[in-house]
Amino acid sequence: MRRHKSLNLMNNKGFWPEKVAIVDAIKDILTLGKCRRPLPIKDYGFYRDVSWRNEDNDLVPYQSADWYVYEALDEERMQVDSRRILASLRTEPWRREDLLGDHYDLFIMAEDMFDPDRTRGLSRVDYSVGRSAPLTAAVISTYRIEHIWGLPYSYLKTEVMRQLCFMFGVPGQAREDLLAEGDRLYCPNVCILRPAHVAPDDWERLTEDRLAKGALCEQCTGELREFFEQAAGEEG
Repeated sequence: MRRHKSLNLMNNKGFWPEKVAIVDAIKDILTLGKCRRPLPIKDYGFYRDVSWRNEDNDLVPYQSADWYVYEALDEERMQVDSRRILASLRTEPWRREDLLGDHYDLFIMAEDMFDPDRTRGLSRVDYSVGRSAPLTAAVISTYRIEHIWGLPYSYLKTEVMRQLCFMFGVPGQAREDLLAEGDRLYCPNVCILRPAHVAPDDWERLTEDRLAKGALCEQCTGELREFFEQAAGEEG
């Protein structure tokens, strides 16, 4: 699967002042990775195509951010299923070569989210802030971190940086020191890619460490730079 491809941004929040956190997070990841061939970035904002509803006022598949969220909504829990929304992003028709072609999706939403595959110890975690699919898409819910102690920018920036790294395949699966939780692998070092479960506590610690010691450990930094070096080496 290609590494150098466009990064498409989409949200369902409309205007929101902390959106600059996404831009700054992307810039920091490109800088940390010493990216010499920047990924094309397309911002679709609060995505709604002109035909996002049909004549019966129903949501048309793949034509709006609203549909992606509604399609993945667990009505019993009233939370968005991260696995289902990633599946929609992975199988969307826009990935056809005669349309947008292969790309990365970064989807930011206001609704609460959960991860049916994620556990901590013997108990299932009842919410999720972010999840990604390698080389495909990442989805982030601001529900748990948006208004914490007036720091929506800092915590959101941390989470965007985390999910971009996970989407780019960092940390790499070949490492022997990784922490496995369910189907996910995390860095064991002082690094934003270590496990985070409880909001706001874990995001506060991740953000404090990011600001004081840097976002990534030496190993994860090296892997991110290797990713961008491989992406830069791809043709076209």
